[in-house]
Amino acid sequence: MTQAQVVRDHHAGIHGLRGACVLAIFCYHVVNSGLVPVPSTEALVFIRWLCDGWRYGVEVFFMISGYVIVHSMRRHQNVTLFLRDRVLRIFPLWIPLAILLIAGAWFMGQVTGTTVRRFPDPLLLVPSLLILAPVLHVPSIHPAQWSLCYELFFYGFAAVAWANRTRMFWCVLLSFIPACIFVILFPRALFFIPGVLVALFEYRLRTLAPVFRWGWLGLPIAWVTWLMTDIENAALSRTLVDFAAAGMLGLMGVAFLGALCFFVWLVLFRANTKNSLLSSKSMQWLGTISFSFYLVHPIVMGAVKRIALPFLRFDQWVGIGFFVVASFALSCVVSYWTWRLLEVGFRRWLASSFQVPGALALKK
Repeated sequence: MTQAQVVRDHHAGIHGLRGACVLAIFCYHVVNSGLVPVPSTEALVFIRWLCDGWRYGVEVFFMISGYVIVHSMRRHQNVTLFLRDRVLRIFPLWIPLAILLIAGAWFMGQVTGTTVRRFPDPLLLVPSLLILAPVLHVPSIHPAQWSLCYELFFYGFAAVAWANRTRMFWCVLLSFIPACIFVILFPRALFFIPGVLVALFEYRLRTLAPVFRWGWLGLPIAWVTWLMTDIENAALSRTLVDFAAAGMLGLMGVAFLGALCFFVWLVLFRANTKNSLLSSKSMQWLGTISFSFYLVHPIVMGAVKRIALPFLRFDQWVGIGFFVVASFALSCVVSYWTWRLLEVGFRRWLASSFQVPGALALKK
């Protein structure tokens, strides 16, 4: 397999992993919905603690993004085209959804007479819509906005690194400094790096494939060790320096290496495995709508939770079951249509209107 083939081929494992990531994040929101009973035994407390690690599906998304960013840059061979493609990846879905959230919060406030969500100051609304929170101290419109902000910054870092790739060695090193500072300030962004490394050295890693045959074990190792750091806040609070002072760099290092081994295994051994769960039609479909699902499902879950509350008075587990089934089914339906109308339709219209080459391919 040539390096050109590595870049060009569809990777079923990575695409299915997107679906697995949004499933994990959905399950995390179910567990932390306030509807699930408080654990009553030590075993249940431990299980609940492990379930809190499902929120790190976002970190797995970052690994995928790091991998895709490198291949996207190689495909475009042009910084401007790369950035246009990335903007067309995020904003055709984000802007309409953000405006809908703001308008919906205002409307509910008018109807109920209560403040559902504080309307952003006009001066702060633009940076909020440009997804600059939490790097800038502006209001967040959506609970998942922080991860999109991380993505946008790393698109910029990738563009700077690519633009300087043919210059002097010291200039190339300097181009990586902003990304390093970002990771120090926002440690959850650390997991872009495994994806980038695998993409950069994929062709060489294939010669070492036997070494990574058991690399899938890296995922549970990374899951538990990253969870042991108790890292959660996406805003500027606990930096890598703070974790180092608390003696947690070892745990973070193990989590990083575990994630790296897992991602190498995934890329090398799960590209087109027909019998793999990640390659199943359901996971491939969920991977296709994963971006829409990621942004839509918290909104849907909030609405369904209000409907599920009366069922809790009848039977707690009946109410929880209704909440899970209704939330997932409705999230899938809404996500499919937002994907079709906004991610595909609106994006194609924008790409054709502004004559953006390469954007019509709809590659992540």
